[in-house]
Amino acid sequence: MLRLSTMESSIYAAPALALAAQAGLENMRFSGEVPSFYGHVVFITGEQGDYVVKFSRQAGRLASEVIALNRLRVHSLLPMPEILFHGLVASENGDLDTLLMPKLSGVPAWELPAPLPSPQQTAQIIVEQMLAWHAVSDTRGFEHINGEFSAEFLAAFESWTQPLVDFLFSSHSPFSPELRAAYAQLWAERERFLAPITGPSSLCHDDPHACNFLYDAETGLPTAAIDPCDVAFRHREQDIFHLADAYPQWRLLETYIEQCPLAEGYAARRWFFSLWDDVKHSLNVGWYDAPWFAAKFTRLAETDATFADVAAAAKLAHPAVSEA
Repeated sequence: MLRLSTMESSIYAAPALALAAQAGLENMRFSGEVPSFYGHVVFITGEQGDYVVKFSRQAGRLASEVIALNRLRVHSLLPMPEILFHGLVASENGDLDTLLMPKLSGVPAWELPAPLPSPQQTAQIIVEQMLAWHAVSDTRGFEHINGEFSAEFLAAFESWTQPLVDFLFSSHSPFSPELRAAYAQLWAERERFLAPITGPSSLCHDDPHACNFLYDAETGLPTAAIDPCDVAFRHREQDIFHLADAYPQWRLLETYIEQCPLAEGYAARRWFFSLWDDVKHSLNVGWYDAPWFAAKFTRLAETDATFADVAAAAKLAHPAVSEA
């Protein structure tokens, strides 16, 4: 993730400070910013405290985040952001969808010392937070994209994933023929992948990798949870693959599985869920990295040999930069 120093500022600094003044925060000054996958975050500070102004790159994303935070916060062991303002803010690039929040205590993962002072304790606190969310279920079962529920997980998964399938195979999709063939097989075999999944639904954060927590700068222990995505009552496996998305050396995923054993076949389902999650990001913000997708199909084929041929074709068409 790109980070700008506190001595630099972008086009987002001025609208962030204007919003602060509109909200009654006086004499605020710019203190830094972080361009992120779905938007842009500006930090401002003053006598009244430290605040975060978050701008979105995807229409409707911040409205969903407000709902997501409200759903998770009441079940959270760690502090989560409180929303002071959500709305449009004028800028030189037009109106920007914006959130204003008090800054929570802690630093991002990339500012922590390496190695962590107490990696097992850091992992344990994050896993305890995940288990607390996942212990919250809904008697109606699994949530669909439209807010309806079904007792069977497959139907709920299909409701969230069908728009991704439609996009992937549409005429304006950037996906190559090789990747489309690999995804066609992935979709065709969804029942086989998901058949072992049973049990109750779980309230899911939907993006709980290490960079979506804040930490004590000295101890490295988590101090807050941030940046939920499409929060819903899903299956916990749709959440926990993210635990290995950043800083895998912290062993977040392994620590979770040690305390909550998963159904047979999880090693392959991890990549199954991750590959569909990447299509979601492609649809939402136009991101597309063919070697990245091909590499994940290679990882899937390592745990499920039926994907060996389509993974090999995708890798041949889209080798990693180091292999090109």
